[in-house]
Amino acid sequence: MSFTFAPATSFTERAGLFVSLTGGTNSGKTFSAMRLARGIAGPEGKVAVLDTEGGRTLHLKEAFRFDANVMDPPFRPERFAEAALAAEKADYDALVIDSFSMEWVGLGGVLDWQAAELQRMAGDDFRKQERMKMASWIKPKTAHKAMVYSLLQRRIPIIFSIRGEESVKPGEAGEKPTKIFKSVCNSQFPYEVTVSFRLETERKGYVDLSDARSYKMEGAHQDIFRHGDRIGEEHGAALAAWARGERFAPAQAPTDAPRRGRDALFADARAAADQGTFALSAWRSELPERPRKALDEIAAELDEIAAAADARDAGDYGLNGEAA
Repeated sequence: MSFTFAPATSFTERAGLFVSLTGGTNSGKTFSAMRLARGIAGPEGKVAVLDTEGGRTLHLKEAFRFDANVMDPPFRPERFAEAALAAEKADYDALVIDSFSMEWVGLGGVLDWQAAELQRMAGDDFRKQERMKMASWIKPKTAHKAMVYSLLQRRIPIIFSIRGEESVKPGEAGEKPTKIFKSVCNSQFPYEVTVSFRLETERKGYVDLSDARSYKMEGAHQDIFRHGDRIGEEHGAALAAWARGERFAPAQAPTDAPRRGRDALFADARAAADQGTFALSAWRSELPERPRKALDEIAAELDEIAAAADARDAGDYGLNGEAA
């Protein structure tokens, strides 16, 4: 077989596009993944969802148009590879896997498989278990690697929604303990994809690039995903344009939102305060983009709302300043 080579600029087919987004409980992983998928697929594109958490994505069926497959255990690696291949053959424009963590920690996933292998090889003999521990990883890790290699051959864009968890690393030699945020998956997987990042803990759907160890982005991707951005369809559209080799404008939130009245702004402030002072602070940080006249009108009452929220969080007063 002979090989021929062509200029890179002559390749116009979409490059493989894989996005890993990690978030803790209630960080907006699923919603953000669906917005990315819709942006990548376009308004009329077809989106497939592989749901590994008992159909949780189905509660978004009124907000997004997609086809779903609710996967039951065992969550063997090869099944994820088969699902991606099936979605590609069915001409879907994007695939969401929510949650991909099940491939690692779910029933029949890699960790569960390794434990079963160890039990099969050594039973309850502790000393034998120690000797057989390395061997017990052979089959599950080989299957995981085969899945990764298979996924890398796909041309359908895939968004991997991954659970995240925070742990504490004890300090050494008198140093303070440090908090570590980890993706619940194989530790190397987030670096196998095109783009990976985590979502903020306190605000749903916001990109957190505060720790350089927690994300992977090439230069162009840093123009698409910026720290503090709220994930939207525009991010997916920009990423898809990059994958096609097209010029793209950095993703920006819409700026043509209609003016909102005093009552609506008050309602937003009270809703943010009801979620806590962090949410209220985040809401206030967006105010400079709103009409100046409206800001002047609500400034005084906003300060009162903030003070009430601070007092409530301290456990002394209710939201309205009344004794709790």
